[in-house]
Amino acid sequence: MSDSDPSLMRVDGRKPGRQAVAQAARLLRQGSLVVLPTDTVYGVAADPTVPGALERLYEAKTRDRGKPIPFLVADIAEVARAGAAMGWRARRLARRYWPGPLTLVLRTGEAYEGFRVPNHPVTLAVLRAVGGILRVTSANRSGEAAACDAPAAAAALAGRVRLVLDAGPAPLGAESTVVQEDGETLRILRQGALPAEAVRSRPLVVMVCTGNICRSPMAKYLLRQWLGPDSPWEVESAGVGAVGGQPASEEAVIALAEKGIDGSRHRSRALDEGLVDAADFIVVMTDDHRRIVQQRFPGARDRVYLLKSFGPAESDEDIADPIGQSVDVYRDCRDEMNAAMPDLVLHLHEWLAG
Repeated sequence: MSDSDPSLMRVDGRKPGRQAVAQAARLLRQGSLVVLPTDTVYGVAADPTVPGALERLYEAKTRDRGKPIPFLVADIAEVARAGAAMGWRARRLARRYWPGPLTLVLRTGEAYEGFRVPNHPVTLAVLRAVGGILRVTSANRSGEAAACDAPAAAAALAGRVRLVLDAGPAPLGAESTVVQEDGETLRILRQGALPAEAVRSRPLVVMVCTGNICRSPMAKYLLRQWLGPDSPWEVESAGVGAVGGQPASEEAVIALAEKGIDGSRHRSRALDEGLVDAADFIVVMTDDHRRIVQQRFPGARDRVYLLKSFGPAESDEDIADPIGQSVDVYRDCRDEMNAAMPDLVLHLHEWLAG
């Protein structure tokens, strides 16, 4: 093989073979450049621990030395090992969108470095094989279009790379969104595959019951009261069987008013994919609600919690539906939910703190 004719090796994008991963890792450890598929576009990688490899990467890209080349990492733990500082805003984005099309630019010592966990089995396997971290940038010359498939990457970097792993077209076909965390703020440095609204959204808790007119509205307003007006958390509610636009039941409004809360403006909504995707926590009233949510939205399985798992009881008990019953029953339901709120608030604060 000549330097001008990089080897293209076809790999299964879902389950890469050991031989391909081992060959890529071996070449990287020798200081060679390797083109890897990712979920966004194809990238060209160098092992930062090998002397001269990063310089070869800059030369291959014809990239200005003043522009840092980001890291691809196998998991979030590698970011801490690299010495990067992550505030709660960056941690939240990493939890939600890694692996995925998000590059976080974080303070690392006296400088800023970019980090991303790619959502591609091939590159994740190579990362693990070389110790969890590589310098990777898009597989094209600076100023040219990013390569979305292996032949384009090979043509762009002919004579500069030793191996191209070909897993077919990049699934997203767009570069990652680059976000810098600077103190208490997030700045979008490059708009890419991850929408800006996903970056700028506040952390969200969704309280869920059946019809979204009794339990979950009360839980929503109680949690908002416990969190206070300056909380970073947004709190909404929905129902797994809700008809949209219905007011809270009269008894729920009365029970809330006794706690100094105006629930008269509440309008019901059905739990849908958009709300689930936006939610960091989904708190349900019963085990049946948990089962329904996890069946309908499998991707949210790890974000669904039973309300009574918080609070003094820390139990798997349900919050019974008070619909059609007296105000006294609603008061008991309200107080049962309210008892769980301090522990839930503490959990939310701890979650932001990492």
